[in-house]
Amino acid sequence: MDESPAGRPVDEEVPAIDSSTILVVRDRANADPVKGGDVEVLLLERHLDSDFAGGALVFPGGKVSDADRTLPPARWRGRPPAAWQDALGAETQASALGLLVAAVRETFEEVGILLAHREDGSPIQADDLASDSFREARARLASREGSEDWRGWLEEEGLVLDLDGLALWSWWVTPVGRHKRFDTRFFIAAAPGDQIAEQDAVEATGVTWMRPHEALEAQARGDATIIFPTRRNLAALAAYPSAATAIAAARAGEVDQRRILPRVVRVDDRVMVQHPFEDEPEAI
Repeated sequence: MDESPAGRPVDEEVPAIDSSTILVVRDRANADPVKGGDVEVLLLERHLDSDFAGGALVFPGGKVSDADRTLPPARWRGRPPAAWQDALGAETQASALGLLVAAVRETFEEVGILLAHREDGSPIQADDLASDSFREARARLASREGSEDWRGWLEEEGLVLDLDGLALWSWWVTPVGRHKRFDTRFFIAAAPGDQIAEQDAVEATGVTWMRPHEALEAQARGDATIIFPTRRNLAALAAYPSAATAIAAARAGEVDQRRILPRVVRVDDRVMVQHPFEDEPEAI
């Protein structure tokens, strides 16, 4: 019986957990509107002792919770979950809603950006994010002993999630044989102009805005660790001259939104990953 690099027999498949992540994008300050090439994306560096991708640069995200799937309609605005269901490969409308809500919740938890507005339509400001209420809510979400249920807090603060701010970017599944597996929908969203990213105290050691090619060059030099799916999403994003054009392409279905399930393979005793639609394996 073959074994994965983690030592688990590959025919003992670990179920892939539904999860969501967001490419939060903006245009670089003083970007050339004609030349382009200055789109930036928000990346966080995971703690070395994280149980997944420790030390790597990643997009904010995490697994879907039961509370995400049951967020009341008064706490979100956007297209109905049924309109997302097929694109997200969700079994139910509740599952589709959960994927969208989890993306917003995890981004708030991990980098302090909240894609939401007040019930009166007013935007979330930097002062809101710096308030005791918002900081305490983030701390509760980030606590490994806490709850992922923020529904009561959203109601108390009169907050409504902007789910229409999300567009599906890509869909990746952790290869069979890994000790932890995630069925991850990658979304893309514009950074709110009046919010400032800030890492949490649990998952990340820092957050940074980088142009996609800069992140990939840092990986190539050995100055950063970026896992395969993140690299491929960065490479895809690098093709767009601005945040708006990347988001528009996602909304129009002009990006690769197929379900991508790579395989872990060994090549000359090296552990590598094989993309399902390509011929040559790459380093993990």
